[in-house]
Amino acid sequence: MANKQSKRARREAALKAKQRKQRMTWGGMTAAIVLGIGLFVFLGGSSANEAAAVAPDFELEDADGGTVKLSDFRGQPVAVTFMHTW
Repeated sequence: MANKQSKRARREAALKAKQRKQRMTWGGMTAAIVLGIGLFVFLGGSSANEAAAVAPDFELEDADGGTVKLSDFRGQPVAVTFMHTW
């Protein structure tokens, strides 16, 4: 019986260590992103007087089955989110 309890304890300890590592990884990535954005804003980024870079036009299908073009939003701020699955 003691052997089963020790296996369970080792398993739980390994799981907690894995979760702690994942939290540290996500925390580090979040801190790096926030720091990068802060430096970009603090060091000037792009000003209104500079010519804005134009992204190449592309077309995607939306959730309703229609199509959306990037050029439809010209002159408006656009946020593009890249998602992935593991």
